[in-house]
Amino acid sequence: MRRWLLVSLGMITAGAFAASPELRVAAMSGLRSIAEPLFEKGTATEPHFDAFYAGMVEGLPPQDRVERALELAINRREGASEYVIQHAQGWRGAFKPSERLHTLVNMGGDSPLIEVRMAAFEVHLAEYGLEKSAAEVQRLLLQMQRDPQRWSAWALWNLGLLGARGIERERIFPELLSAVHAGDESLRRWAVDALAKFGGVESIAPLLDVAAHEKSAIVRERAFCALAQSGTFHVAERYEAVPGLFAIASDAQADRQSVAWAFQALREITDIHDLGSDVAQWQVRLAQAKLL
Repeated sequence: MRRWLLVSLGMITAGAFAASPELRVAAMSGLRSIAEPLFEKGTATEPHFDAFYAGMVEGLPPQDRVERALELAINRREGASEYVIQHAQGWRGAFKPSERLHTLVNMGGDSPLIEVRMAAFEVHLAEYGLEKSAAEVQRLLLQMQRDPQRWSAWALWNLGLLGARGIERERIFPELLSAVHAGDESLRRWAVDALAKFGGVESIAPLLDVAAHEKSAIVRERAFCALAQSGTFHVAERYEAVPGLFAIASDAQADRQSVAWAFQALREITDIHDLGSDVAQWQVRLAQAKLL
C-alpha cells in the first residue's frame, strides 16, 4: 500500500513539474501534506549487529575482522561492542598493530558510550598480546619497577585497562595511587589517566584530590577530564564527584583555571548547561537534584 501511494505521489508530482510554476508549488504542498505522516514516525533506524553482520565479519581475514567489528561498534551498531568484548581475547596473535587500527582504538576510547570504550580497550589489549590475568599484571609491574623511565607510561596505561576489566583490582589500585604522588610530573599524569581507565567509585576521591591540590596544571586538567567524561566511570560514579567539584568551584582560594574546569566538569556530569559560573545558582540547582 505504501509503495503504491509513493508511486502515485511521484506521478502526480512529475506531471505538475511539467506544467506551470503555480501548479508545481501546489503539487509540492499537496505532496508534503500527504507524505509527511508516512515519515514522521522514527527519524532513523536502530541498526543491530545481528547474525548477518556477525557472519560478514567472521568471513573476513583476521586483521579486517577486528577493524570492521570495532568500526561497527564505534558506529553504534547495537550488539557490536558486546561482540568485540566477547571475542577480543581470542583474537590475540591473529592480527597486528596498524595505523587504521590505532585510529579506531583511539576513536572508540573517546566514544561517549562506555560499552564502545570497553570494546576499544579490549582490542588494545589483544592487539599487543596482553592477557587478562594476574600473571600479566605481575609482568607489567615488574617492567615498571625495573625501568620506570622506559616502561611506566605503558605499564600504567595497561594496568588501568586490566583493572577496568576486573583483573586484580585490589592489587592494581595501590600501585596507581602511589604513582599519582610520584615526584615526576609525567608519571603523575600517566597515573591520573590510568585511574580514569581503571574507574570505579574508589578512584573518585584520589582524582578530586589531584584536581584540588596538584601543582601541575597539566596533571590537574587530566584529573578534571577524568571526572567529567573520560575513562570507564559510570554516570552514578561520576555523580559522587559532584560535591568535590562544587567545593573547588566555590573555593575563593582556587585559581581561575581550576574553577573553570570544575564548572565545566559539573556541566558535563549533570547535563546542566543553562547556568553560568554563579556559585549560588549552582548550589540551589544541585541541592534540588539531591547531588549535594
